[in-house]
Amino acid sequence: MKPKLLLILALVLSGGFILTGCRGMGTQSFIVIAPAQAQELEASSQTVLDVTCIRQTKRADYNLWENLSMLAPTPKCLKYDMTLQVERVVKGEFNEKTLQLHWLREPTSEQRGLLGVSQDWPFGIAKSTTLRISFDGYSGNQLKNLKITVRP
Repeated sequence: MKPKLLLILALVLSGGFILTGCRGMGTQSFIVIAPAQAQELEASSQTVLDVTCIRQTKRADYNLWENLSMLAPTPKCLKYDMTLQVERVVKGEFNEKTLQLHWLREPTSEQRGLLGVSQDWPFGIAKSTTLRISFDGYSGNQLKNLKITVRP
């Protein structure tokens, strides 16, 4: 009896997942810190880098229902890929010349305000924008505890 109940529960949950979609799954989450508080990055992370944005692309972050619909021409959410050129290692060790942020979720209006960037494409950060980022480790394209600020 219990295996049947578990199977039914699994089917109900997966059906709900299919209908509601998978928006945001796999996206890189991050915390935004105001440029005036950039010292917090160094104090709270293992690796701190000064980087310059050299390339960015955006993609629609449709949920599955929107993907199946032919009536979803404009996405409600976006996700971004950004290639960052490492200018300087401020703290920790990092041996790569570039860093790829994969599927960075779209910042909220509050986060945009903290960064001091506009709503303009892409992500309010133009090519050649200088940033300071910090993180505690990475695996593949995902950074653990990613924090971002615009360099003053």
